[in-house]
Amino acid sequence: MANLGFTYLFTNNMSETKKFYSEILALELIWDEEDDIAFNINNHQLSIQYHKDFKKASPLFSIQPGWKGGVAPRTSWSIAFESNEYNQVIARLQKERVKTYHSVPQWVGYWSFPVLDPMNNTIEITCSEYEING
Repeated sequence: MANLGFTYLFTNNMSETKKFYSEILALELIWDEEDDIAFNINNHQLSIQYHKDFKKASPLFSIQPGWKGGVAPRTSWSIAFESNEYNQVIARLQKERVKTYHSVPQWVGYWSFPVLDPMNNTIEITCSEYEING
């Protein structure tokens, strides 16, 4: 069976990006250098590197199959959280005024809360458990 090992992203604002992924989403930071950070997401490594010439995407949500909200044809992804973490992540996203598609999570067979990260990537914050414990 194949596994997705690494994803590589770029940013032109490392401090904002690091705060988003490590403090707001509370992902496990496994690599931390001045211009290069990485997070472990269930044995998948999300690596983000600073590049001065990086141009972030327009602040439009990506098209995702099964979701009628996005309009931009570009890469996006979801990050699934356990119910005991989900409400805390949503609260931090709202407190930090991260751009969201809906004001509150929507039940679509799972909890869905699309947001834009600091590079304007669409990330769907999800939880598959109907009962969410805060």
